[in-house]
Amino acid sequence: MGFNSKQFQFSDVSVIVLGRELQGFAGVSYKVKTEKTPVFGRGNKALSIQSGNEMIEGKLSLLQSELEAFTLAVKATNPLLKITDVSFDIIVTYGNGTDSRTDKILGCEFTEYEKGMKQGDKNMTIELSFVALDIQ
Repeated sequence: MGFNSKQFQFSDVSVIVLGRELQGFAGVSYKVKTEKTPVFGRGNKALSIQSGNEMIEGKLSLLQSELEAFTLAVKATNPLLKITDVSFDIIVTYGNGTDSRTDKILGCEFTEYEKGMKQGDKNMTIELSFVALDIQ
């Protein structure tokens, strides 16, 4: 069996949210964290490590126009909702065809975002933080 050393580049990445492939995304990152606590007994060195809760969190960077489209899609379902009120999946695919890899980030909800611009900016990029239930 051969070893595939294929490295993906940003142009190989596609992101799908609410069934729509995002054109105006500028970045995506996500991580899994597990609480770990050393357990002490006799002596001054840990005897074991106890695992606790697992947490998934990440960030999605969108161009301002993509955020506005996302906001309109949410408002179309219920005018009272904000984008921090809805749960959705994010599908991230690296590569094309048989060399592609896909992560499904399930049960995502945005926790915060901030808009802003400064002198000299050519466009607005908004970073949206999220938490999720699982990654498959």
